[in-house]
Amino acid sequence: RIRHVLMAAITAGDIAPGARLKEADLGQQLGVSRTPLREALAALKAEGILSIGEDTGLCVRALDYQDIHALYQLRATLEGMAAGLAAAQASPAERSFIAAVRAEEASLVKSGAAPSVLAEINGRFHHAIMLSSHNPFLVETMQRLGTLMVLLGPTAYSLANRVDEIGSEHDAINVAIQGAQPEEAGLAARTHLQNAVRARLAIMATGQKGHVD
Repeated sequence: RIRHVLMAAITAGDIAPGARLKEADLGQQLGVSRTPLREALAALKAEGILSIGEDTGLCVRALDYQDIHALYQLRATLEGMAAGLAAAQASPAERSFIAAVRAEEASLVKSGAAPSVLAEINGRFHHAIMLSSHNPFLVETMQRLGTLMVLLGPTAYSLANRVDEIGSEHDAINVAIQGAQPEEAGLAARTHLQNAVRARLAIMATGQKGHVD
């Protein structure tokens, strides 16, 4: 429970990357004893969410340019693989669900939904593709990688010119999956993530804060 509370605070931006965490203060704020708090903090350190600096002590890990580039590079490879496998192996029901999520996303964009709402359905779209890969080791690896995404900051949906681009890229992935075209699906997913990292770096440059996608 303590871990989930801390993760939610980091995701919402209430605890920013680089913020120092003091056990005594956290224990008082959360109303918990030292032992379970230390266990939660140890788990977050093991997941790469927290780090220990010589000057800062225990703090929320802050990703720099190279970290973000490397994170998206790996994500592009994994998501490309997942999309290709989904195109080759997804059941009719799974293909239908992926299409339904994409249609819901398009509807939300058209209605002017908030970036946080669009980020949530974006996660559902990618998660549906991941599960449709039918590769449990790939799913496990992507879930671990996904945990680190909370460190990135605001959603790309906060960039007005990126919203339509994401929709077009998701359409390309979805069309390839529906058409059982593994190579095209993999390429579309990798292209999507390559564009995503450029948007992410643009957000870094502006110093925006908000919710992750």
